[in-house]
Amino acid sequence: MSMNIVSLVRALLLGLALMLANTSPGGGQAQPAGGQAQRTLYERLGGYNGISAVVDDFADRLFADPKIGKYFVGMGTDTREMFKQKNKNLVCNVTGGPCKVISRPAKTVHAGLGITDAEFDIVVGHLSEVLDKYKVPAAEHKELMAIIATLRKDIVER
Repeated sequence: MSMNIVSLVRALLLGLALMLANTSPGGGQAQPAGGQAQRTLYERLGGYNGISAVVDDFADRLFADPKIGKYFVGMGTDTREMFKQKNKNLVCNVTGGPCKVISRPAKTVHAGLGITDAEFDIVVGHLSEVLDKYKVPAAEHKELMAIIATLRKDIVER
């Protein structure tokens, strides 16, 4: 059962990556009026340190959530740290940073798990709260949440 939410979070972040690659002309390298390439989302999120803080807080909220936390009960401290590290690498990679990640498509990862709309909403809610806590600018917050919303059809089964 613990892999249900672990897979959900990994797929949410993978979907974010896939969508980011397709959200702006030129593969995410929009050109501002000055002609210089826009900073990557990775840079705008504070690089690795900013992403690490967000992922650590996000994961801790999932572990402690009264409805979602039960899926992490069998995970020891080391396994939870690995979960966080994998998600840091994924977010780093999909936002234009230097980290490398290999993941399967969200639909494949979640097939047969029976994830509900309510579970999806809890995870998304925690991510939104963490982005607010770390004062992620409104444009980046909105972009991330819109991308996550598109994953619902591949993750929710019932």
